[in-house]
Amino acid sequence: MNNSESVIHDGEIPIYDAVRYLTREEVEETVSRNAAAMNFAVNDEHMSVIHSLIEHYKQDCTSRDCLAAHEHMRFLEETYEFKGGSKYLYMLFDAVPDTRGVLVPIHKLASLPSLRLDTDKGFGTAF
Repeated sequence: MNNSESVIHDGEIPIYDAVRYLTREEVEETVSRNAAAMNFAVNDEHMSVIHSLIEHYKQDCTSRDCLAAHEHMRFLEETYEFKGGSKYLYMLFDAVPDTRGVLVPIHKLASLPSLRLDTDKGFGTAF
């Protein structure tokens, strides 16, 4: 991460603070409750990815805010490369109602703070 991403800005809570005391049971309870409210069926594959991401946050976000999405997506793609990487992840999470992508649905399901740069505004034209 570059220095601009490692600075905690006013009003932002570092992702580590949001996850450091979470237990697996609390995560599963929150995800199940939120998935039911969204009318979305969560299975063991979803939970495995969510737990992997939260453990990544606990281990790698202790000294910085980690609110930029690109590093976390790269982590998940590499971790689940053996299952198809981003294609596998999108297959799992892009179907969550009222969300897009992978990280946004995971954060909504697990009630985690929003990330910066969690969406790609597109490939606009530059002249």
